[in-house]
Amino acid sequence: MWNRRRALLGVVAVLSLALLLTVNIVYRLAFSDFRASLDSQLGEQLTAAAEGLAGGIDPDEAGRLIGEDFDPEAYLQIHELMRTFAEGNRLTSVALLDTLWNDPFADEPDSLNRLVYSLLDRDGQWALMSGLTWTSPTFQWGESFYRSAAAPVVSDESGRTIAIVRVEADAGYFGALSRLETVAIWIHVSSAILAVLLVSLFAWYSARSRRWDQRLLHSEKLIGLGRLAATIAHEIKNPLGIIKGAAQRLQRIDDTEKRAELLRYIPEEVDRLDRILTSYLRVASPDESVRVAIAIDEELPGWMDMAFGNDEEARRRWRVSVNASGKILADSDSPKQVLINLVNNALDVTPPGQVVDVEWRQTGSERGRLIVSDRGPGIPRKLRERVFEPFYTTKAKGSGLGLHAVRMMVERDGGHVTIEDNPGGGARVVVEWPLEGATHGLVETGKGEHGTNTDC
Repeated sequence: MWNRRRALLGVVAVLSLALLLTVNIVYRLAFSDFRASLDSQLGEQLTAAAEGLAGGIDPDEAGRLIGEDFDPEAYLQIHELMRTFAEGNRLTSVALLDTLWNDPFADEPDSLNRLVYSLLDRDGQWALMSGLTWTSPTFQWGESFYRSAAAPVVSDESGRTIAIVRVEADAGYFGALSRLETVAIWIHVSSAILAVLLVSLFAWYSARSRRWDQRLLHSEKLIGLGRLAATIAHEIKNPLGIIKGAAQRLQRIDDTEKRAELLRYIPEEVDRLDRILTSYLRVASPDESVRVAIAIDEELPGWMDMAFGNDEEARRRWRVSVNASGKILADSDSPKQVLINLVNNALDVTPPGQVVDVEWRQTGSERGRLIVSDRGPGIPRKLRERVFEPFYTTKAKGSGLGLHAVRMMVERDGGHVTIEDNPGGGARVVVEWPLEGATHGLVETGKGEHGTNTDC
């Protein structure tokens, strides 16, 4: 049980860790793909915007703005074009720069332009000077994030780059993504801590559960030993009672033949005590039980007389009906023990003046049936299984072990025991054993009775 539980907990822990790790990896990959996709889309849009604006500016007019021959009219036209373009494309700013990334129309050097220019690598510089576009990475300026793209204004005649158009867009989403990334890092850290705690909790619970299981197993062993000891004590009372009864009857009888018969009971019951103790010592190994053929139809009247025939008054309290049958296969002592336990219980609950009926008959060709009927208050259906539990009893002074021992012995012999209503009032216990030579055990093959009837 412990190994299965530990394996199950281990599987749950591994699956939980795997799920936690998978969620974090998938989230990280999805987050990176999402940010890269946004950056890529913004870069493509800015590149297209820069190329479109650069294509709309006349290189000659751009040259007159940057060169020594400044043309105010060209300045106004290009300035209006850039303003309209910025508003139409939702750009943060648009600038026309010289090839050194300076804005010739600014009152003072544009530090933002210088920042963007510092992002240019050699390949970017060569691209702009060669008539190609360039896109900056996302960069931070103060508390805000931006991204720029630049495209050259190329001379139609010489193909030389006259000026550079720079467009810029707000990349504020990157700030939100950065904050989200910080949260994600904390989630990853928390997940790692949770994983460590989960593993630690599993290890602690495994160790604790093992100790609990060991204590529980030890307690169950003690309980089992206590039940076994109580059952043995209960069972040895029957042969001791027979020995006592035989000794008492010996004191009152002068018949030599009868005295010899009673004296024979005493060593037989002592031997039975020894067999009972030996049988219970191997109770944990029921396969070691040796079954022998027993003719109950011949033995039952003698068992009843020996156990419950101390005097005439005692004999009037029970009645035996025996039908001839085949021999049963059972432990050599268990049928006798079962009979004595059931009759003792029946006598305890049957009022004075009423009779306990004991019947033996063969049922079909497979089974022999012992029926002990009392005239007591009966046993409710809901309690008919519970009365077989150890220490459960419906009697004020009962030990709760008689029926438990009966079921244990009968089932060890391959038999079956049930409780039914007695048609005459009270309850009756039905015990079935397999007959010698039966091929199907207790499988129902038909009902019938044969033989002679003897009332004792």
